[in-house]
Amino acid sequence: MDSANSRPLAYSYIRMSTDIQLKGDSLRRQQQASKLYAEQNGLDLVEGFKLEDIGISAFKGLNVSSGALGRFLDLVKTGVVTKGSYLLVESLDRISRQQVLDSVPVFFDIVKRGIHVVTLADNHVYRAGDTNVSDVIYSVVVLGRAYEESKTKSMRIGAAWENKRKNAGQKKVTKVAPAWLSLREDRSDFDLIPERADVVRQIFQMADTGHGSYVIARALNQSSVATFTKSNGWHESYVTKILNSRAVLGEFQPHRYEEHGERVPSGDPVPNYFPKIIEEGQFLRIQASRRKRLVEGAGRKGPKYRNLFTQIAKCDYCGAPMRFVNKGLPPKGSQTLRCTNAVRNLDCVSSSWTYSDFETSFLYFVKEVDLTATLKAAAEKSERASVEQQIAAIEEKVHQLKAKRELIFEMLTEPGATTPFIKGKLDECEGQIVLEEAQIGHFRAQILDAEAMPVITASELRSLIDTVQDMSAPDIFDRRAAVANRLRMVISSLRVAVEGTRPKIKRIEKFLENESLDPSERQRILEAIERSNTVGQRYNRSFTVVLADGISRRIVLNNDNPTDFVAEVVVDGSGAFFGSDRGMPLEGSYGLDNISNEPIPH
Repeated sequence: MDSANSRPLAYSYIRMSTDIQLKGDSLRRQQQASKLYAEQNGLDLVEGFKLEDIGISAFKGLNVSSGALGRFLDLVKTGVVTKGSYLLVESLDRISRQQVLDSVPVFFDIVKRGIHVVTLADNHVYRAGDTNVSDVIYSVVVLGRAYEESKTKSMRIGAAWENKRKNAGQKKVTKVAPAWLSLREDRSDFDLIPERADVVRQIFQMADTGHGSYVIARALNQSSVATFTKSNGWHESYVTKILNSRAVLGEFQPHRYEEHGERVPSGDPVPNYFPKIIEEGQFLRIQASRRKRLVEGAGRKGPKYRNLFTQIAKCDYCGAPMRFVNKGLPPKGSQTLRCTNAVRNLDCVSSSWTYSDFETSFLYFVKEVDLTATLKAAAEKSERASVEQQIAAIEEKVHQLKAKRELIFEMLTEPGATTPFIKGKLDECEGQIVLEEAQIGHFRAQILDAEAMPVITASELRSLIDTVQDMSAPDIFDRRAAVANRLRMVISSLRVAVEGTRPKIKRIEKFLENESLDPSERQRILEAIERSNTVGQRYNRSFTVVLADGISRRIVLNNDNPTDFVAEVVVDGSGAFFGSDRGMPLEGSYGLDNISNEPIPH
């Protein structure tokens, strides 16, 4: 940054805390003052070096820690800005408005490193290296006054906003409102924009039936629904923003800016601030479903929602997710489930399971999915589905309350936190958790006391499965989305064994290799085990599902017929089990993991 001549270089530093000053005449005025001073005092003003902090606070020191002034100081320290140069500022409070112990060292550091500081308001020069006592005293006074002014202003603004928040019920805090609302001229309340509120309700209804943000945005664009902004169509991110906004429940969450400019929530949400357009139960239910998809995996499902078990089904041998492998439609192509590790050529069973067969078997044998109610609920609420949705909503509320409880615990580490205040908040939170969990228990008991799931014949169930698998149906996406959403609600875990117990043979082989057996004897044992397993159909495909209500099912299938089984066992929530294994009733000595592992009955 050397000058083409011998004149000293001058750098103009401009700081404005708000863009209101920028919109006015302040920027031009400060630029003109710098040019005029440089011309009158034989300085070469470096105009190509932009030294401006617009909208950056000096009260919190951000202009030094992360702003243009901080970068200038770094250049001074490295010698890029040479000694004897001038820093032109409107006044010393442009450099810092921090408390004196922080602001004075910044100012002194500049002059100690050989930079002259000029305050344009009074044309005073604080010369490098020989600043006199009166300059020192004056600079301390000016910087101290700047801090006190900023502190007072900050306190007044904070108090004003706090007063606004307290009176939010009588008069609205700001003009800012959700896109489906408009503020009345007297600022007494908000009015709904009916057509936009209807779009928001449509978004939530679609999300409640299992649709993700991408699918919802695509559907809105296909229907030519007008956007709320100037955007060219609906975007996945904007739909997500709406689905996460508690403003639909009528809540307003005040915010404040922390020292580093980060916007954070301030205080508890204000209820009934906005008109409520979505019921809390539906909002919480959707949050629970979306959170589960975030943890277990989500994605774009395609126009027909091919895989109902995305990130639900896991390999029974290694625990990796079962991947939907699509190689086109039959007869030339295939769609299968295969272990992700096997697909990646890692050490796991490489066999696959024809997807349509697995889906058919699961929906056929896992009665708790209740296809009748699930498909009915896609169009109208069945009683059982309604109660289960209420449980899902309350469980999400408990999840949020527990997260809030953790935040309250963290308050103990914050300076100035009072124990009685924190204890009161904790007691309030704990009380809400107890009440909500009692509600969950009540609804679960209601399901148990209700009538059993309607009995349907095998042919009726097969017909329902065909309805879910009819890819030519115009509403097939909605049907399959409803079933997938139901599966996410009722399944805790699903383990898929594409080769039954065959992988166990490898472990037996390794065990026998370590034993001091005659090779022919070892081979005889292995052949006997192989015959027994083959006759006993222990290598048949199987799956084990654990449901959210504690019921478990293990099904060993007939490999030639997806709706026929070799063994089936059900374990209820109390641990009692029933079922059959190769045509024989199960007895108390059987366990869920021992089906098809017992000797063949003779």
